[in-house]
Order: sequence, then structure tokens, then C-alpha cells
Amino acid sequence: MFSILTVGFYSCDKNDTIVADDNTDHDSTMVAKLEEKFFGTKYREVEISGWTHVKVEGRGGFQYNSHWTSDSYANITVFKAGEERKTWLISPKLNVTRAEDKTISFDSRQEFDKGVLFKVFVSADYNGEFAPEQYTWTELDVTLSKDGSSDYGSWVNTGKIDLSEYGNVSVGFYFEGDERDPQREGGYSIDNFKFNEDGTDYETGPEEEDEYYKSAEGKEGYELKSTLSSITKRGHEWISYGDLWVLYKTSDDKYQRSEIIWDMYSDIPDPNDPTVPDGAQPGEYEYAMSTDQCGNSGSGEGFCYNREHVVPQSYFEKAMPMVSDAHHIVPVDAYVNTMRSNHPYGIVETATWTSINKSKRGNGTTASGYTGTVFEPIDEYKGDFARMYLYMAVRYEDEIGSWVQNSTQAAAILDGSKDKVFKDWYLKIMLDWHNSDPVSDKEIDRNEQVYLFQGNRNPFIDHPEFANEIWGDVQ
Repeated sequence: MFSILTVGFYSCDKNDTIVADDNTDHDSTMVAKLEEKFFGTKYREVEISGWTHVKVEGRGGFQYNSHWTSDSYANITVFKAGEERKTWLISPKLNVTRAEDKTISFDSRQEFDKGVLFKVFVSADYNGEFAPEQYTWTELDVTLSKDGSSDYGSWVNTGKIDLSEYGNVSVGFYFEGDERDPQREGGYSIDNFKFNEDGTDYETGPEEEDEYYKSAEGKEGYELKSTLSSITKRGHEWISYGDLWVLYKTSDDKYQRSEIIWDMYSDIPDPNDPTVPDGAQPGEYEYAMSTDQCGNSGSGEGFCYNREHVVPQSYFEKAMPMVSDAHHIVPVDAYVNTMRSNHPYGIVETATWTSINKSKRGNGTTASGYTGTVFEPIDEYKGDFARMYLYMAVRYEDEIGSWVQNSTQAAAILDGSKDKVFKDWYLKIMLDWHNSDPVSDKEIDRNEQVYLFQGNRNPFIDHPEFANEIWGDVQ
């Protein structure tokens, strides 16, 4: 039997096989406040704008009912001979990060229940493109009606269920029942679903940059870092891995003509004007937007582009929201991505492999403080990659200290703390690259597009001075 607790969509490492992907447009239908009373015609299937009703097995799903009440509610049950149902009822995406009251609540009633499965889940990556089983769902611990094993039970309210730890999510009600099995008969009803009940409805929109960083004014050191952590969490909408393909059409548009992807692992800058791409340097190749994207490692350079986690997925065990945070995931040549693997960035002593644009892999220099395998991008983009690492140190301040135990490569660069975050050798390289390769127009444009898409910014692009104000005295 299908076990709902074991399914999920997970993005893959560079050398893994892609099991499932999500290539849908960015969800612009998030709700800031919701109260659903499930009003409808008795015995009609539930149809509500923004909600998704998925019948996995069986003919019927949730329907409107009004037993012992003048107002309708959503009900699902199995009682007719031979009836079997496996059904989802899924809410719109809830904008938890911007809600004042980050909770949901609802009423439930157990009805002649002999052992049906009725559970409540949340998903940050569900968008309706694929079957619900293809996404990651986390079960909520909720208070449900439990006195209806032989009759209609009492209506029971869940109380407020805090969603703050999950980010922006859809709520899924999942039901399994089978009249042919005496131990799986019965049903449940739900009503009065509320989100952000005590908060205000609001118009979502981008803040002005000065207002965005207002709480950081006058701060420095780790106090500034912690403030920036709070700022970058606020408004961060957890997007799906597939959403990145959509974002790249605006965030990484090389010539602003919706034609060519800006790939920092294949771009060869004009030595006379390195900040303006031309695609005309000897040996340079380019990728057509969307047409050349892929989910594999390619058979060599120039084959296709995929999504590079600048901070490798193995460092944080592919967990959300890091696994799809666009601020550190960029479109790059799939083969070069594979050659980089999950090695840290660093200064290469002697290259064991070099890409067409002169990015290289090899042992680090003794002078840098690390002689293990590192990957060194070209000078033009060293600052870009460094600022992505600094962003991750801020955005995931509360989590990143624990990543040190997840892989040998993570342990090579992380010191296990939430403040300093990086070991001396790596912090020095990141700050050196940040200072020697100033913020470019490319980064500014990309930061803005990511902000419009997932709701937060990279502070080290907007305010390069923050890096030295935080870490300048700890080198």
C-alpha cells in the first residue's frame, strides 16, 4: 500500500539521477490571509478557487455536506459497498513568512470511523504541476476529533498550529478509506479553515532598499550579522527546485534578449572589457535559454547547462530551503559542474583539470592554508561566488554551524560556529575575492530579479561594506 509518510520530491546531487523535477511558473497566487468555510451545494464535490482536489484512487473526493447543521462543510467518507478512496484536498500556498499570525486552525469531526487514514501535511515545494506524491510533505501534529467511531463525533478545533518553521507552504488534507475492509470504513469532515486569523491582510510588494536594511543601521560585527540574518529570512519565499529554470530567464539573461544564459563556468570575458559579455572570444560557447537546459552531467563541455549549488547540497543534506535558494544556485555548464563536484572554492597550486574558460580544479596552495582539492573560478567571477557564500553564512546563521558534520568538504571550510562560520583559510579567500572583484552590474541585476522572485536580497551585493564590518577584525 502507498505510504504517504515516505514519499517526497528531493533534488539531486550533480552525479545523481533526477527522479522528478518541477518546471512550473513561479507561484503568484499566494494568500496573505485565509478563512474558508466550505460553503457549497450538499453532495457536490468541493471546488474552491486556489484549492486543489486530487483523487488518487476511487471515484469521489471531498464533498460539501450539512448533516446536523445549516451551514455546509467539507466531508469525505467511504460507506457504499465496494467504495475505496485516496484523496487530497490542498490549500493555496500560504505566505507564512510575511504573515503577522503564522498559524492555521480548523475544525474536524470523526464519523463512524473504523480505521481510515486522515492526516494533515504541509509542503513548501508543492505547486500542482505533478501528483502530490512527487513533492515533499511534512506531517503536522494536530488535534482531531476522536469520538466518532460508531456515530457522528463532536466538532473539535485544532487550536492554533504554528507554521513559522516551515516557510511558505500549502496545507494538504489526505484521506484513505476502503469499505471492503471493515477496519478502514468511515470518514472525516473539516470546516472553518483559518490562516493568519489575528493578522492583517496586506498587499505584497517589494520594499525600498533603504527600508529593507533599516534595522541594520549603526550595527557592526556579529550583531550586524545576526540582524542581516533576520532581514534575509523575512519575506523569503521557499521556491521549488523547478522554479529556478523559470527565474533564470530573467536573472541570468546574458544579453537581456531572452536568448542566452549567463554561465560563469563557460563565459570568457573580453580582456579589454571584461564586464561586458560578447560571446566572441576564442573557444567560447554559449547556451540557448531553456533549449539547452538539462538535469544531468553532460558528456563534455558545451553539451548543456544545469543548476550549480555554489554551496554544495551535501553540505546541508539537500534540505529545504537551501536546496532551492536562488541566491546560491546558478546556471552553469553541466560537465564543469560535475568536475567541480562538492569541492570548496580555493586557490589551485597545480591544475589537474582545466575548463575551456580556464576555471580549474587541483590541490590548494600551501600558502592558502589548505592543500586538499579545490575548484578555482576565473577572476571575473570570484567576487560573485564569494558573496554567495557570505550570503549563506548570514541567511542560515542558525543552521550552518551544524553542517560541519555532513561531509569532509564541509568540514574543510566550516568551523562549526554560527558567528564566524568559516575557518581562517576560507574566510580569508572569500574576503579577498569579495574585495578584489567588486560588485558588478550583472550581480546587481540578478539580486533584484531573485528578490522579486523569492522575496529576499543578498546584502553583500547591496552593501559590500557589510562583509568587512562583520569579519574584518577576525582574520
